Amino acid sequence: MESTKIQETQVSTKEFLKSVFNFFQHLAKNWQILLIALLIGTAFDLVKNVIFKKDPVFTGETTFHLELEGGGGQNQLGGLASTFGLGAAGPGIKTGELLGATNFKSIVLSVNVFQNAFMKEVKVGNKKELFINYYIDSSDIKKNEWVGNLFQDPSPYSNYRFTKKGINEFTPYENQIIGDVYNKIAMDTHVSPVENASLIDITAETTNELLTKVWIENLMVTTEEFYKNMKTKKTRQLLEMQERRLDSLAYLVKTTDRKMARVTFDNPNVVDPSGIMKQQQINRDNTYITNQYFTQLANVENLNRLIFEQTPIFTVLEPVRLPLGIIEKTGISTRLGGIICLFAAIFIVSLTKTFKEIMSETN
Repeated sequence: MESTKIQETQVSTKEFLKSVFNFFQHLAKNWQILLIALLIGTAFDLVKNVIFKKDPVFTGETTFHLELEGGGGQNQLGGLASTFGLGAAGPGIKTGELLGATNFKSIVLSVNVFQNAFMKEVKVGNKKELFINYYIDSSDIKKNEWVGNLFQDPSPYSNYRFTKKGINEFTPYENQIIGDVYNKIAMDTHVSPVENASLIDITAETTNELLTKVWIENLMVTTEEFYKNMKTKKTRQLLEMQERRLDSLAYLVKTTDRKMARVTFDNPNVVDPSGIMKQQQINRDNTYITNQYFTQLANVENLNRLIFEQTPIFTVLEPVRLPLGIIEKTGISTRLGGIICLFAAIFIVSLTKTFKEIMSETN
């Protein structure tokens, strides 16, 4: 029984290999058909790439280092920060999870940062304009996303011009335009850490060389401002309170100075002994308020220094430089079309062979 099973296994293996060899032999006999299919697929893609040729894509990149904790001078202000409850002053104290390194990519690509970048004025040539208007005019969004088709008219977004305003002042119509622009440019913007280094790369791709460069630089500036505003938010709020108190003390100092000058001028001509007591009282008030003023002035100066120390440092190591690299995508499409037609021809030839074998067995 076992020998019989072994023989049956050997026979089935032999038949399988024989069928495989017959299959390739059949393909070899029809090599003209396969070659013609390959040439047709390649020719079709070549014609398509010439007729529907896409604009070249320019890619730009910048490499920088982000230092969240500022310089070593923060240690001198650690006591002041602790006094005011600002735990972000010292390098050994965490600033919170929002501004952590793990969230950097999400922050850069966030809607908030992008919209602030859209509303920034950029200098192109000798004129300044909002980046959102420059992007609409210089990118291919009018020719692709907003061009329209047989079933839909061209989008009116192409003719809209934005004016300088806060992102919380956008109208619903403007939010729709911003949404389209964000979805397009976010797909072409990439943030990635440099391998084996504490550096970060920001890469962008557009169909306009200068637009790519301007966008990367604009995004860098906007991201730096976002980190600065968030990192120093508590300190700036406290600074505003302390500056208001400083202004109040400055007013009181001027008031007591005028009173002191008036009493000093009047006392020699006054016989009432209470005048001397009044002068001493005003003198004490003036001394106390003056001391308070100079103490408050020192606090404001220290808070300004603390803001400077808390400000993140963005150090650009490789700025975006022209000319930029160009990405061509026609070669992949051409090879892919030829391969698809080749496999389609193999499938048809194999199906034809199988059909003939079935019909011959039936007859």
